[in-house]
Amino acid sequence: MAKRKTKLNVEPFDDIQIIGITTPLADYQLAWHLNKVLNMNFVKFPDITPNDNDFYSFYYYDIGENANAFNLVALSNSQKKWVNFSPKTDYLLVIRNFIQEEKIADILKKVKNIANVSYAYRINLDENNMIDLVLEEIEFHEIKIINQQRRRYQQNDLNGQL
Repeated sequence: MAKRKTKLNVEPFDDIQIIGITTPLADYQLAWHLNKVLNMNFVKFPDITPNDNDFYSFYYYDIGENANAFNLVALSNSQKKWVNFSPKTDYLLVIRNFIQEEKIADILKKVKNIANVSYAYRINLDENNMIDLVLEEIEFHEIKIINQQRRRYQQNDLNGQL
């Protein structure tokens, strides 16, 4: 009898939820509103650069170990659009790690109620083939930032010991 081979399919971005946001608000204004209505603390980090000539705003908020991490990423700058989604989407709110369905529904409802947010919707990862490349860029950028912070903390610890 031939052995059966089991194939394990792993989704590359498991436990990620994404809310697409359409708004004329500037990135810092949207981050301020999200901080207020969601009781978060988005912090501006260096812009994400998918290629050498383009820069897109990047905000990060981490609740803590084994909890959710959030990214707010602009999809356009003054010169061009990074990615075109349908419907028109200006920002991505990326939620990493498991989140209960009721919680994501509450977040979406609160985002929709922000003044000047025209539209907010959940992006279906299975139906949108462009999202994987965007998520890869976001993840690499986040890892780069976390590693820089870790080196900075280690350097400060060494300087404090001298």
